Amino acid sequence: MAADLITPPAPQVVALRGLSKSYGDQVILDAIDLTVERGEFVALLGPSGTGKTTLLRILGRLEDATSGEATIAQRTSVVFQEPRLIQAQKVWRNVVLTDGRGTASKARAVAALDEVGLAPKADAWPKVLSGGEAQRVGLARALYRSPDLLLLDEPFGALDAFTRRTAHDLVLRLWNDHRPGVLLVTHDVEESILLADRVLILGDGHVQADIPVELERPRDTTSAAFNATKRLVLHHLGHVSARPHTTSP
Repeated sequence: MAADLITPPAPQVVALRGLSKSYGDQVILDAIDLTVERGEFVALLGPSGTGKTTLLRILGRLEDATSGEATIAQRTSVVFQEPRLIQAQKVWRNVVLTDGRGTASKARAVAALDEVGLAPKADAWPKVLSGGEAQRVGLARALYRSPDLLLLDEPFGALDAFTRRTAHDLVLRLWNDHRPGVLLVTHDVEESILLADRVLILGDGHVQADIPVELERPRDTTSAAFNATKRLVLHHLGHVSARPHTTSP
């Protein structure tokens, strides 16, 4: 039986109750309860194989849950690790690809590109973009839909250290300007603390820790408070199982 899918009232953009996902006898997510408020930035950490991307795909309506209740904002955008640009389409056309309303607007696409500093490349072909620029097109594509919920699936993983830090600053600015709820899947502990209001630790099919990040922005990665939070997150990660959760025989 699939999970019930409901559009939530403001201010929640995600409300999960008893959400589970199985593939045959293998349980990936086991009765998860989770809420994300509009304007809240949440990071999701955990070893590979613990179901982080599966959870994000369910929230992005790219995959169905097996059971439980999933209450998700209607306007939702996903940014993946790979920009997934169509090389045969100009940059602005790539921005409007997710517009299912048949009302693709170049002006709105250029406005979204302007927010990520790429308006001059609206008529360029994707092959001339750097890796960082291509990822910014992915962010512009997400912004084009004016999402209430923005899902980020390790979008900085393929970037070099300098470009990644620039992308962090850009995402924080866009989040501050538009105030969607954000769920970021990442393997980077420092990145999660730098960006998020809360850090969730996923393991063995469950949210095993929900850690508030009570640090003022902009955050100093060398401060004692930042490193105390980092030690706390690492402590919880040290107790997380990456083994698939399976049903009893």
